[in-house]
Amino acid sequence: MEKVTYFDVEYANNKNKSICQIGIMCENFSDGEPYYPEKDIYINPEDGFDDFCIKVHGITKDKVKNEPAFPIVWKEIEKYFTNAVIIGHNVAGADLDALVKALNRYNLDIPELYYICTLDLARQYIPSYAVADYSMSTLCEYFGVDIDSEHNAFDDACACADLFKAIIEEYDIDIKDIKIKKYAPCVEKEFSQFVASPVIRKAISEFYGVIRGFSIDNEISTEEVDFIKNWKKEFAIYDNQKDIADIISVMDKIIDDGVITVEEIVELQGVVKAYLDVVSTSPITLATQILDGILKGITVDGEITEIECKNLRQWLYDNIYLSDHFPFNKAMEILDKVLEDSIITKEEAEYITTMINEMLNPVDCLKEEINSVDGKHVCLSGNFAYGQKPDVEKFIVSKGGNIDTSVKKTTDILMIGNCECQAYSNGTYGTKVKKAIEYNEKGSHIKIIKESDFFSSIK
Repeated sequence: MEKVTYFDVEYANNKNKSICQIGIMCENFSDGEPYYPEKDIYINPEDGFDDFCIKVHGITKDKVKNEPAFPIVWKEIEKYFTNAVIIGHNVAGADLDALVKALNRYNLDIPELYYICTLDLARQYIPSYAVADYSMSTLCEYFGVDIDSEHNAFDDACACADLFKAIIEEYDIDIKDIKIKKYAPCVEKEFSQFVASPVIRKAISEFYGVIRGFSIDNEISTEEVDFIKNWKKEFAIYDNQKDIADIISVMDKIIDDGVITVEEIVELQGVVKAYLDVVSTSPITLATQILDGILKGITVDGEITEIECKNLRQWLYDNIYLSDHFPFNKAMEILDKVLEDSIITKEEAEYITTMINEMLNPVDCLKEEINSVDGKHVCLSGNFAYGQKPDVEKFIVSKGGNIDTSVKKTTDILMIGNCECQAYSNGTYGTKVKKAIEYNEKGSHIKIIKESDFFSSIK
């Protein structure tokens, strides 16, 4: 064994293990001389990000959107894997699995891959009573190996190299006695674009509300037809999921002749409603998402009519249990005001449109300029381009701020990460934003700001 490659990856999601970072060290094991330069490479996975994975490694879609895709990177690093022994921690189940999936996805040739797993090696030589578990962080602590930044692919690859050598030295292992295994790829299913289940549920719930909004005035405009076509185009890539496939199938049928009637919209509503009847979402969350969709639906064509306002108000009355859940109260207040004389003027229609846009985009519309966090209580929501939440919290504390883990009546600032959480439960905003708005409507003064605006204003 001469040429060894220490290898680690981070991936965007657990479904496809689409790689977003690779760390590699390649050396001659006998003398430690490098074969090739060390590599710390970020990759655009061209796939969706799992919120759980983001929490682990802190890499977001925004961070890697301008990085090269895997095929470009592979041309640069293929030589690291040929005629080499690949060493990593759980390397077969995680890192090599991700590598082979990427090669399959892009129809690239898969080289013969040989490996040694430090997880297997540790289990073979280290008694279970000596360590709490066999994770790499635990083993590195046991052997006094430093990991500069855990779950950074390059730092993990470097730590794995030190860990491997520490095990060899501690147990006086003859390198010839270590079994080198040939990697046997699992049978790969076709790559499918990743999207988290909560995102699918929210998208379908809101879409149901949108098409309810389309039919609320018993007319289907050109803009509304275009919206449906664009929705189908956007979500057709997920038709490997039955829920989406059933909806897409009906959409194909109703747009086939280029004209969509109210009757066809009602048919489409029935298919979407069948999905919503079985999803495991709380009634409040589901109804709020539908309300957001209805609000969006009646503004798509840029016109608000009297019949739309009256039918929307009737929907609100029929769902009065949403009272005190934003944006129900705000919508009811606006409609009661403009329908007092049962006439919708042009100015009132414009006012309603403006207010609906504010309700649908509360983060943009309620943005506040913050010049200082000194002495302020700050709550964070979503994922951040600046870094992981602990990094953002550390920065805020360094500027004299205090961290609230949840939104409270006494919270001063709610900061929304540029890479908002995929699993937001309501509309186009998260539960923390919703709670802040509700507190503000009851007299609190919580300032809501985006991460980008925050860092541009804080010196």
